[in-house]
Amino acid sequence: MGGGKTSGGKKGGRRQSAAAIRGLGPRAMGVAWIVIITVAVVSTLGPALLDFGVGVVFGLIVLITLYAWVLRRIVFGSRAIPRWARLTYWAGGALLVVGGVHAPDAFLALAGEQGTATIAYADIETGSHGTKYIQCWVDLPDGNTEQLPRTGPCPAPDGAHRPVVYSPGGVVGPILGSRGDLMWWWAAGFQLAGVGLLATTAVLTVRDPVLERRLWRR
Repeated sequence: MGGGKTSGGKKGGRRQSAAAIRGLGPRAMGVAWIVIITVAVVSTLGPALLDFGVGVVFGLIVLITLYAWVLRRIVFGSRAIPRWARLTYWAGGALLVVGGVHAPDAFLALAGEQGTATIAYADIETGSHGTKYIQCWVDLPDGNTEQLPRTGPCPAPDGAHRPVVYSPGGVVGPILGSRGDLMWWWAAGFQLAGVGLLATTAVLTVRDPVLERRLWRR
C-alpha cells in the first residue's frame, strides 16, 4: 500500500510539472499580457523623457527580457510562440520605442508651461565617448538656466527672447516654441499603434495560443 501511495504521488507530481510547463491558462495569460504591455509602455516612455538614447537602450532591454522570460518561459511554457505573434510583438515594441522620440513633447503638452526664454549661452561639451558637441543653454521664466534637449548651436544670439514650453520642476528639458509646435501627436500615435498591436496579439493568443499550428495543418 505504501508503494502504491508513493507511485500515485510521483504521478501527481509529474502531472503538476507537465501542467506548469504547458504555460498559463486563458485568464492568467490575459493578466500576464496586461503586465507585459504596461511595463513595455512605461519602459519605452519613462527613460526617453530624460534622454532618447537611454530610452532606446533601456526599452530594448526590457522588451527582450519580457519576451525571453515572461512571454516565452512563463506565458507559453513548452508551447511554441506562433510566428505571427513573434512578429507582431516585436513590431509593436518597435512602435513603442519610436514613439519615445517625442516623449518630452507629450509630457510638456500635458504638464508644461508656456513662457518666454532668454538665450543664455552656448558652450562646447565633451560626451562620454570623448566627442565634443555644442550645447545651448537658456534662461527660463522660473529663474533656472537649463540646456535644450537637442545639441547644436543656439537658434539666436545671446540675450534674444524666444517662446518656450518648459517644466517648472525640471523633469524634462525645455523646448523652444509654442504648445502648437510640440510633436506630442508623434508620441501618442506611435504609442497607441504599438499598444494596439500588442493588445491584438494578446487577445488572439489568449483565445488560441496555438492558432498558427492549427492553421498550418489546414
